[in-house]
Amino acid sequence: MVEVESAPAPASVVGTDRELLCDRVRPSTPPFWSFLPVYKTLFYTLDISARFLIALLFGKGTRERADRLIAGYWRRIVVSGNARLWAEGRQHFVAGEPCIVMSNHGSLLDIPALMGAVPGSLRMVLKEELTRVPVWGQALVASGFIPINRKNREKAIAQLDKAKRMLRSGITVWISPEGTRARDGILAPFKRGGFYIAADLGVPIIPAYIDGAEAILPPDQWKVLSEGDVVVRFGAPIQTAGVEIGEVQARVRAAILALSGRAAEIDSEVVRAPT
Repeated sequence: MVEVESAPAPASVVGTDRELLCDRVRPSTPPFWSFLPVYKTLFYTLDISARFLIALLFGKGTRERADRLIAGYWRRIVVSGNARLWAEGRQHFVAGEPCIVMSNHGSLLDIPALMGAVPGSLRMVLKEELTRVPVWGQALVASGFIPINRKNREKAIAQLDKAKRMLRSGITVWISPEGTRARDGILAPFKRGGFYIAADLGVPIIPAYIDGAEAILPPDQWKVLSEGDVVVRFGAPIQTAGVEIGEVQARVRAAILALSGRAAEIDSEVVRAPT
C-alpha cells in the first residue's frame, strides 16, 4: 500500500474560524445507510497497524512515522463515508505547548475526527481491553497510545504516567472525561483521572465538542450514513495550575456544553435530575 499524502492546507470559511479539513469526494446524493465504510475502516486499521509494526521491526517505528500514518488513516475513513470534516477554534492550540483535549464521546467516528482536527501529534487514552486485539492492539501501544485498566486503580495510575511523558514530549493527549462512549447523546458525569494528570503537570485543558458524528455512525451500530458533516469545535484553554480539581472539572464541563449549543438537552446533571 502507498501511504496517503498529507492533506492540503485547510480552507477557511469567510467571516468565521471554521476550516474545512476534508471534503466529500462524490457529489451530494440522497443519503443512504451502508455497511461498506465499516469494512473499509477495518481494512484501513489493519493496514496502518501492520505497516507501523513492520516499520518498528526495521528500526523505523518513530513518532514521525506514526503521525504520517495517522494523517492518512483519518482522511481515508472520512472519505470512505463521503463525509466532510470541519474544525473551529484551532487557533487555541499553540505549537510546542503541551495540552490535554477533553470532549464528548458518542461515536467511533469521534476518534478519526479528532485525529484530523487537532493540530500536530495526537495520542489518546483508551481502555486496556483494546490492546488485546491482534496486530491493532500491539500497534496502538507501540505508537504511543495509552491503555488504561479501568478495573485496577493502582495499575491505572501507573499507566497514566505514560500520558505525562507524552505531554512532556510535546504530544497532545485526548482523554474522554466521561470514561466511555455515551449511548444516549447525553453528556455523562466526568471521571477525575485526566484532570489529575493535567493538574499534576500544570498543562491546560482544551475543551471540544464533536457535532454530527453520532448521526453518521450511531453508537453500537455498524451501518454508516453515506453523507454528512462532522464539526469539531474547540474552546479556549482552561488553566489547571493552582486551581482546585473540582473547579477545573466544572469549567471544562461548562465549556463543552457551551460548545454543543444544546446544553439544556444534553447535560445529564440537568436532564436526569429528579423532578
